[in-house]
Amino acid sequence: MFTPSGFAHIGAIRGPLVHDLIYKALKRTGSDVKFTFVINDFDPVDGLPEVLQKDFSKYLGFPLRNVPSPEKGFDSFAAYFANDFKNVLKSLGIEPQYLSSYDMYKEGKFDEAIKIALDNADKIQDIYQKVSGSKKKEKGWLPLQVICEKCGKIGTTRVHDWDGKTVAYTCEKEMVKWAKGCGYSGRISPFGGNGKLPWKVDWPAHWMVIGVTIEGAGKDHASAGGSMDIARELVSQVFKINEPYNFPYEHFLIGGKKMASSKGLGFKARDSQNLLPPEVARFLFVRTDYKQALEFNPVGTMTIPDLFDEYDRCYKAYIENSDEDLSRIFEMSQINNLFAKEKTFLPRFRDIVNYIQMPNVDIFKKYEELKGEQLTETEINIINERIKYAKIWLEKYAPSEFNLQLSEILPEKVKELSEEQKLFLKKSIDLIAENDDPEKLQLALYNLTKELKIDAKKAFSAIYISLIGKEFGPKAAWFLLQYPKKEIIKKLEEATK
Repeated sequence: MFTPSGFAHIGAIRGPLVHDLIYKALKRTGSDVKFTFVINDFDPVDGLPEVLQKDFSKYLGFPLRNVPSPEKGFDSFAAYFANDFKNVLKSLGIEPQYLSSYDMYKEGKFDEAIKIALDNADKIQDIYQKVSGSKKKEKGWLPLQVICEKCGKIGTTRVHDWDGKTVAYTCEKEMVKWAKGCGYSGRISPFGGNGKLPWKVDWPAHWMVIGVTIEGAGKDHASAGGSMDIARELVSQVFKINEPYNFPYEHFLIGGKKMASSKGLGFKARDSQNLLPPEVARFLFVRTDYKQALEFNPVGTMTIPDLFDEYDRCYKAYIENSDEDLSRIFEMSQINNLFAKEKTFLPRFRDIVNYIQMPNVDIFKKYEELKGEQLTETEINIINERIKYAKIWLEKYAPSEFNLQLSEILPEKVKELSEEQKLFLKKSIDLIAENDDPEKLQLALYNLTKELKIDAKKAFSAIYISLIGKEFGPKAAWFLLQYPKKEIIKKLEEATK
């Protein structure tokens, strides 16, 4: 299930992907299996992303499906955010049958479940108390909210009477903090999409209506006295259906904290498309047991290069049949079957990062040399894909020391150079002008440090500080000779002034 009240965070991918793995594994065994994904578009708008608060606060309390889209081209607020998440899931090879909660209620598919819940309101309240220890609701409480006939809100209505055919309700002005009701009281049929069950009852009601046999949930739902425990009791005592097989899965964490869109913590799910290739993004979730927390923090870390290395290790196991578990992880991470079951030359992501920062390196020729023969179309596609994501990593996520691009302007850190470092740079200019062989230049620079009696580490750091603003970098001579000499000499002269 997904409530389309905003952009899903990246952690929201874990649930759909775990279910997709189960679906595909069952399908491979020849089982008759259907994978459904519910869009909870009948839920009320009970909070808004900051960017929408000004224009959409007037819709707080309305069903998500009855609120206009933030952008043109979508039928509703719900459709806009649901479509965004669907696109993310599709990019990861997750394509379930999508069901609209709003439509199912409107079509009368929940009518029986609503009647059962209203007829068993006291029993439901007893289950709430027994399982979660919650306080007893007010007298006459009924497990339903209806759409107010006057103002159109659902999040502010309290249903307080049921005669077997209709319910009485009041649109309360102060029932919730996030929306105000209009005060209207009336009587209405609870069926045909006029009302919906509250979340803890709505969840098992979906199991009954759809015929769910397997559904996992985040561990917060599965905690003692939580919504899963309540749902289990409702299944056996109220709805009288078989309980679906449940498996609690762990959270997706960043910096040890749970992803939460409402708190602005973490990445949006849509960011995954600009962060990793689809198969590697899927691999991120597939490789970790659902019972383990998934920690992912790409900013300023080596998380992404490490992830690529792990992906490549699983690919190797897949090709060589050397490890059944790693091979299976790789296989279940595939989307477009880019890899045939034959050995493909796979460039290491870290190497791509280095090569794309060297203007004099033709990356495709380099890999043909390393492979010893012509690259295949698949290999060219993989290199192009890794170049794309290496550039993104360098620009947005890499630790600063990995960005080795020549600075366009003189780095601020040049002001910290000592007089002996400046002298080394002045003397180096002649050596750079004279030498085209990196090995000869490297030796000449090293001999210069001895001649000037300057610490070699300090001397070479002066080169890196002047050119890239860092105290260290790749092997100096090779780095220097990959750029036009005039440009390098000009920058070193500026640094010595």
